[in-house]
Amino acid sequence: MNDTFISLSIGCLVLMALAIPLARQRIKPNRFYGVRTARTLHDEVVWYRANRVFGVAMLLCGAVFFLLSVLFGNWREASSPASSVVLFLIAVLVPTITARVTTKSGEAR
Repeated sequence: MNDTFISLSIGCLVLMALAIPLARQRIKPNRFYGVRTARTLHDEVVWYRANRVFGVAMLLCGAVFFLLSVLFGNWREASSPASSVVLFLIAVLVPTITARVTTKSGEAR
């Protein structure tokens, strides 16, 4: 198996595991874990909305990472590690941007 794929898969699984309590809205506002912006730390409604969106997006993007990795054959030894890295970056950036947009949209209200 491709070492890069294995490393990124472990990272993706860890992020997905950390996203579950956020998606289920089990984490209270804090300065250590979750989507932490000035807006989320000062407004509990925004905190739970942004973290739910981030958690669900992270779980979906993680699943897509694994699905596309199988379809592209990233797990094979002969495959290029670049495609695994790109998929991982997308799986991390999409939830982050989505949560940030959700937080920003709460400011307009």
